Amino acid sequence: MKKKVLIMIYIILILISLKLLYNMGTNSMLISQYNQGKYDSNQGKKLTYLNFIQGYVANYNYGNILFQNGEYENAIEEYRKALKRMIPKEKECNIRINYALAICKTVEVDEKDQDSIRKAIETYESAIDILTEEGCANKNDNNGHSPKAEQLKEDIEKEIDRLKKLQKQEDNNQKDEQEETEDSKTTEEVETIEEKIQNIKEEAIKDQRDLESEFDNYNKDIQSNTKNW
Repeated sequence: MKKKVLIMIYIILILISLKLLYNMGTNSMLISQYNQGKYDSNQGKKLTYLNFIQGYVANYNYGNILFQNGEYENAIEEYRKALKRMIPKEKECNIRINYALAICKTVEVDEKDQDSIRKAIETYESAIDILTEEGCANKNDNNGHSPKAEQLKEDIEKEIDRLKKLQKQEDNNQKDEQEETEDSKTTEEVETIEEKIQNIKEEAIKDQRDLESEFDNYNKDIQSNTKNW
């Protein structure tokens, strides 16, 4: 019985060893291809299966491949998975930097649409949260663990400031347009009132002339009917 158990343990250990060797070989091949500008997402995905040793590496590398292929949402998911694993402190900031970059890449902003600008700012702020969550960058100053994370945070903040200025400008433009519309309406109302007043004046003048004409006729009638007594 013990012999069977030992055999099973040996078999399991052999399978694990083979898997580790496969992972190492596949990872080396992926890195080589990646450096040559070749991004094989299928191989990257296979590397994440049953990767018990340094699993974060598989998710990180797969995320990088997806990032290079423009699949930013899927890359974000892989970076998120990588951060849930056991990560050496010195490796975490690299994951967070690429995670934040992938978030930034999802931004599509219509600079004439206030709602679009607002959503873009919120997305950029969520990227900053990823960088500052574990101190890779610092929200209040430049004393984060990683200079690269601090630089990325600074670049994102500049874009946020630009969008906020644009947001304010668009808001002012909308107010100006609204005021112009109201002024236009007021001008039209004034013109309508003036036109009505003019019509009333013309009608009053016409009525006055008619009365004068009738009065003249009345005087003539009186003169023709008057006799000396």
